[in-house]
Amino acid sequence: MTTPSATGGLEMQTLGDIRDHFWRVIKMAKACDVDLSTALDEDKINIAEYADMITGCRGCEQVEKCDRLLAETAHVDQAPAYCVNRETFAELRQA
Repeated sequence: MTTPSATGGLEMQTLGDIRDHFWRVIKMAKACDVDLSTALDEDKINIAEYADMITGCRGCEQVEKCDRLLAETAHVDQAPAYCVNRETFAELRQA
C-alpha cells in the first residue's frame, strides 16, 4: 500500500500484523452485532472480501483508538467513522 508523502512522492505504508488485525476485525464485527462466520456461510461475503477487510484494517492508522474502544465497549451501534470496514459492517448487520 502506498500513500502520498509530504514531498509529493509515494511512501510505502507498513501493514500491521495480520493476526492482530484478523482478531481486531472479528472483535469489531462482534461489537457491531455481525457474525462474520455466518456471513461467509450465507454467502453475504466471500473469502476475498473477508481478506480485504483484514488487509484494510492492517493499513489503519487508528489502531490505538480501535483497541481502546474495543477494550472499553462490548457493543457499538456502528463501527467508528475512521474504520475502513464501517460500511461493510453496517451492510452485514442489516442483511
